[in-house]
Amino acid sequence: MSTTATTTMPTVDISSWSEVIRRYAAHANPYREFERTARFAEEAIAALGHEDIRAVLDFKRRGGPGGRLLLTGGAVDPDLMPTTESTEDIEDGKGTYYSEFTLIMLGKLLGEPFSYSQERNGAMIHNVRPAKRNETNISSDSSAIILDLHNENIYHPVQPDYLMLSGLRRDPGGVAKTLVIGSDEVLPLLSAEDVATLGEFRFRTSVDYNFGNSDAARGNGPQIRVLFGDPASPMIAYDDEYIAGTDPQAQAALDRLRAILHERMFEVELGPGEILLLDNLKTVHGRTAFKARYDGTDRWLQRLLVTRDLRRAEMLLGQTERTVTWNYEPGKFYGYVEYR
Repeated sequence: MSTTATTTMPTVDISSWSEVIRRYAAHANPYREFERTARFAEEAIAALGHEDIRAVLDFKRRGGPGGRLLLTGGAVDPDLMPTTESTEDIEDGKGTYYSEFTLIMLGKLLGEPFSYSQERNGAMIHNVRPAKRNETNISSDSSAIILDLHNENIYHPVQPDYLMLSGLRRDPGGVAKTLVIGSDEVLPLLSAEDVATLGEFRFRTSVDYNFGNSDAARGNGPQIRVLFGDPASPMIAYDDEYIAGTDPQAQAALDRLRAILHERMFEVELGPGEILLLDNLKTVHGRTAFKARYDGTDRWLQRLLVTRDLRRAEMLLGQTERTVTWNYEPGKFYGYVEYR
């Protein structure tokens, strides 16, 4: 892994939310009653003042440097239970759900929380902590390997617009860090020729096994562009593990992009009450490798995916549910990604 730098980034204090969160979060278990919790989250938002939420709305409307925003001062769950591999223990026994409720409020401000039926059994709130069975797998629950830079599900017809990571407990060894870098930070470092090449349909990315791909090898899935959208501030579709160029010139441009990403990526360490908002189409992220202890003190994050418009799933897949189901079919066209 290349050398990384610790970054300063736009930071907003949301400690003014704490009283409202404590008041409303006790009304429902977000794991068992998500829709009810989401309604209380809407009430909680209405109880805040415009200044309390302005920075998040600005991030939604205009984005931010590097496609990210760090929130601090979030409500912290008192007497947080030990970090555990048991999902049921968390969902039924966490005691308070301030961190989950805060994520759902943010999801409602940015769009709508959603999930995939094939990921974590469709769970909305993802508890990210080391799991022995996944130590060396390409998974957010891995620990012994680096989680390479990527966007979430760039191959999916319904990609997340936003990804949120909430810190509950730091890695006691101080080694585990989230890695981030935005497309705007990379663009000035690329040649005009490489920018043009990366903006063409000359790349293929694989599709994860979860979504029905029987052979999730590098470059055997849909044909994509790596850079797209506004040429002055492009969106990015990237995955260290899965993307390949379809010709030597495209692969060379991709290799140069990868080198820049790894030379310039930043480290972020999230602690209790800190939440990182990422524009999933403007930012790639990953995680350093670390040594898990499995003694209740390990790093613990929570994750939520957000779409700006749930109707995208209805338009492209004919689905109206918050949990999306889709299986990869080579050759099928979904309106803006060519699966061929």
